[in-house]
Amino acid sequence: MKFSVYAIDRDLPPSFPFPLRGSSYEQCAAIAKELGYDGIELQIQDPSFYNGRQLKSMFDYYGIQVSAVTTGLAYLFEGMSMTHPDKKIRAATVERLKRQLDLAKELDSQILVGFIRGRKQPDWTDEIFEEILTESVAQVLEYAEEIQTVFVMEQINRNDGDVFCSTERTMEFLEKFNSDWLKYNGDTYHMATEDSDIPAAVRRSLSKLVLFHVSDVGRNLPDDKHFNFYEPAKVLKEVGYDQWVSIECKPLPTSYEACKQGIEYLRRVFL
Repeated sequence: MKFSVYAIDRDLPPSFPFPLRGSSYEQCAAIAKELGYDGIELQIQDPSFYNGRQLKSMFDYYGIQVSAVTTGLAYLFEGMSMTHPDKKIRAATVERLKRQLDLAKELDSQILVGFIRGRKQPDWTDEIFEEILTESVAQVLEYAEEIQTVFVMEQINRNDGDVFCSTERTMEFLEKFNSDWLKYNGDTYHMATEDSDIPAAVRRSLSKLVLFHVSDVGRNLPDDKHFNFYEPAKVLKEVGYDQWVSIECKPLPTSYEACKQGIEYLRRVFL
């Protein structure tokens, strides 16, 4: 397994579950290396503000990989959505995700799609939501396959997302595209709400699992009081999972301490 941590290079409230905070991704990389992480997960709202080659050179210098280029800030701050009722916004979102893929390719990484897939409108059925999302995913996936860069989709619980909330429903959706470039991100925060049998859910996802987020109730650091992280860890160890496991939590009590406790927990439970 490779251990990663959510990172952000801008000032956001501590309610955002990005533990590694820095004024630049170079500062984040230096801290991640000091603490012993293998990689960091980048929060990228608009990839046009970044030079992929320069970033790659910098990360190589620190010996840090990029576990994923995460896309949700474009949804939160710009209203971009793969299922927006306005076709023009959907089209702009697809183009933004293609540029995210370009950046991810330069970083030898992958993109992660979560919130930016959007929400179901009040007058939509589940089928309408799936139809629109399918169209957008197909367009992004076509480009991902063309440039051979992985497109990862996250399960999102019913409070934050629609229709594809459980591991089973999300996997069913991904499998219908029959693509080796479309992968899955499991997240204990969402699993705690949606998956009654955590080990079974992890096993169900293994054919596409490339990124596993470790996050406790309330997006806090794991404390072994609310969720049994040893269950998914046991499954991943049994099958020899060698992809990414990433800490996603609030930067509390401080960013540095959250990251330090995070890597210590991952080593204790997942190794």
